Amino acid sequence: MGHKGVGGYFNAPMINKLNDNEFNYIIMITKKEAKHLLRKMEKDNRMFSLEFIKKDGSKRVMLARFNVTKGLNGNGQRYNPADYDLINVYDMNKNAYRSVPLNRLLWVRTKGKRYYVSA
Repeated sequence: MGHKGVGGYFNAPMINKLNDNEFNYIIMITKKEAKHLLRKMEKDNRMFSLEFIKKDGSKRVMLARFNVTKGLNGNGQRYNPADYDLINVYDMNKNAYRSVPLNRLLWVRTKGKRYYVSA
């Protein structure tokens, strides 16, 4: 009764629920500043979105979060992500951990601001 269309909204991936009209501030930053911003965001423990270029050349937009402990087994990683210029995040849509290449990061969106990373 009057709830038609609601299911489609809740079944859609979370990234589609972000409204671009809410993000009016665009800032250009360097790769070094992007790394610093992400390290700072690691302490905030809030969701953010980002876009990067994958190894195959395609672009990937992700709704992510740091400090998610779901599914961790305590063994740690077999490598240090920083050695490969990667940062590990939890992909909220895929419910899995992903490595993001910092050298191919295009933008990060957090707290109503989109930060474009210069080449």
